[in-house]
Amino acid sequence: MPATLDIPQFKDAASSHPFLIRALNRLGNFFPAGDALRSESIWDAARKGDLGDCEPTAEAEEALDRLLESLAENVRMTLVGRYSARDDTVRLAKTHLRIHRALREAPEIADTPLPSPVFIVGWPRTGTTFLHQLLAQDPVHRTIPYWESFDPVPPPPGKPDKRIEKLDEMLKLLSRIEPRYDAIHPMTAEAPEECVALFMNEFRTLQFDFQYRVPEYARWLLGQDARAAYRLHRRQLELIQFHRPSGERLVLKDPTHLIHLAAWLEVYPDAKIVFTHRDPAVSLSSICSLVAYTRALFTDDVDPQAVGSEILSGYWPRAMEDARELRKGMSDDRVVDVRHADLQRDPLGTVETIYSSLGLSFSQSARKSMQTFVDQRRMGPSGKHVHSLEGFGLDRDAVRERFATYCTDLEI
Repeated sequence: MPATLDIPQFKDAASSHPFLIRALNRLGNFFPAGDALRSESIWDAARKGDLGDCEPTAEAEEALDRLLESLAENVRMTLVGRYSARDDTVRLAKTHLRIHRALREAPEIADTPLPSPVFIVGWPRTGTTFLHQLLAQDPVHRTIPYWESFDPVPPPPGKPDKRIEKLDEMLKLLSRIEPRYDAIHPMTAEAPEECVALFMNEFRTLQFDFQYRVPEYARWLLGQDARAAYRLHRRQLELIQFHRPSGERLVLKDPTHLIHLAAWLEVYPDAKIVFTHRDPAVSLSSICSLVAYTRALFTDDVDPQAVGSEILSGYWPRAMEDARELRKGMSDDRVVDVRHADLQRDPLGTVETIYSSLGLSFSQSARKSMQTFVDQRRMGPSGKHVHSLEGFGLDRDAVRERFATYCTDLEI
């Protein structure tokens, strides 16, 4: 995916696509949508091949039903969107079946010890990706490369492992639909990636609300006991570690961890937390842009003004406020706050503060690897992500006032 392409302020979905994608989507207006996104059709397609005798968990069946019902209610998909959503959903269903078959066939996986976890949490667009990749340079850290969360089940002995190649193909398809997406969230198969894919394998994540506007599904998911999803998250981590054991510390990140902080602290009671922060007037604007461009991959019906209102009045502000309250009761050796501005200005100094605050050892080899990563990143090409609150119908002063206490407490 070209890393030098800038992505402009979002205006409308259709104009964000290359000419060929726009032409295909216009052509798709003459064809009926069909029933490709029915749950029965998805599971039937997923069982083809050697998964014919596999059944999804009841939890995954219900979650997929809720997702597809909300999708049908709210999203008028383009031709490319229908194809992409069908392909993606069948793949996730197939992965779900393979994961649970693997767990059934090897019950000893449940005894796999996990390295001590460090979770990076915070709103999206607050530096979590850069910090995650930076911490991954420490040789004692165990992160999850995208190919491994994309498909946690290795092939049977004697068969080639094509998980990286399959993910590369999917990312190439994304680059054809939106060549500039890399400017918002660069992804490669072998780079450390957030563990959201592990939740997608169970159809239980608000990532789907990034991809599609599915308010009923989001409300249903937020009303569920998130500990169930995190127990499944942990089972997949055990599966991954069982087949590829490594690391003294497990470093993970996913912005949606912020929303379920109390639940995952029960499932990972020994976890340490790196809490990222950024000026809400900037991060909210960037979140809106990410949501708009992501949904535009599937539909031309994306109203930037509606996206702005949805994000400001939705679950992200509440999640941050609830997490800040929970953070007050945690010991200082378990959680550390990191400001985006500090991370950008002095990456290694910020990392040194993280290690010191959490009682971790910062080795010279880790420092050297991180410095090399920072130097290479600064020399490499990058796309510019242009976004503004006004473009999403929001006012900077009003946003700053809404989060005045937060901004004062963190001095941002």
